[in-house]
Amino acid sequence: MKLHLAIPLMWVMTAGAFAAPQIEVDQPRWNFGTVTNGYAEDHDFLIRNRGDETLRISRVLSSCSACLSAQMPSTNLPPGGTATVRAHLDLRTLTGAVTRAILVDSNDPKTPSVILNLAGVVVPAYQVVPPEINLDLSRNQPAATVEISALTEGGGALAQVSSSDTNVIATITRRATSPGEYVVAMQVLNSLPRGNTVCVLTARGTDSNTEPCRVLCYIRNPPDLELTPVQLRLQPVDELQRRILWIRQRGPTPLILLDILASSATIKCEIVPESTRFNYRVNVAARGQKNHSGQTNWLTLKMQDQNLQERLVPVPVSVN
Repeated sequence: MKLHLAIPLMWVMTAGAFAAPQIEVDQPRWNFGTVTNGYAEDHDFLIRNRGDETLRISRVLSSCSACLSAQMPSTNLPPGGTATVRAHLDLRTLTGAVTRAILVDSNDPKTPSVILNLAGVVVPAYQVVPPEINLDLSRNQPAATVEISALTEGGGALAQVSSSDTNVIATITRRATSPGEYVVAMQVLNSLPRGNTVCVLTARGTDSNTEPCRVLCYIRNPPDLELTPVQLRLQPVDELQRRILWIRQRGPTPLILLDILASSATIKCEIVPESTRFNYRVNVAARGQKNHSGQTNWLTLKMQDQNLQERLVPVPVSVN
């Protein structure tokens, strides 16, 4: 009797031991052909569970965080179930032969990882000279121009240009001698906030089938009083440490640096006026910082305006 009971029990245990999920991809490689770099390409990879247990997707990882994103809304697939990995490939910064990959990890015991491949050739629709605009308003550079040449049939007939920042205006003109060549002129308005700004100029045609041309603009608009660095950093050591603080002024009413007050006696400062009026180099020397780790001291710039009014400008000095 015991022998007859053992046989079916052994069969049930053996069958259960082989139950497992099995991942399958219908077409793991997608060739998007030859395309221009004006747009993005989207593609869905179909994932199927051929096993007899739930397939759990633990990770979907792109090989290029800057140009390729991958999403999988459903990560638990029952036996026979399907789901898609949605790939979004941004072509705007790519050119030439392009190969990208997506890694998919799961609980499939035989194939725990599969690779989804994207491949093709990206050709620029336009040639832009220079390829990007860099302006430094502190050097009196509020305007710039770029030349655009259409390289493909899809790129051309540009008629208008827009800016992603309302403080930057742009115009586009076509060269009379070359129908496929354009000049974009951009101007920074006085309303642009202080700091560093990145904006995009987008040239488009009147026809929606015309691919747009985008130009990146990097604009530096420093404050009237600029400190470099904005925070001094010291190491927690007792040995002598030297740092330099640069003071640059560009506004119409610059300040005079009268003195520098340090909140700690372990920090000494030397003011060195530069040849350019109202600009200074401050030589900072510090000792005995070993026991001050994690603390922040302060340098206070004692400055005076044209009305003989004092202004105090704090500069942090951290020890870490």
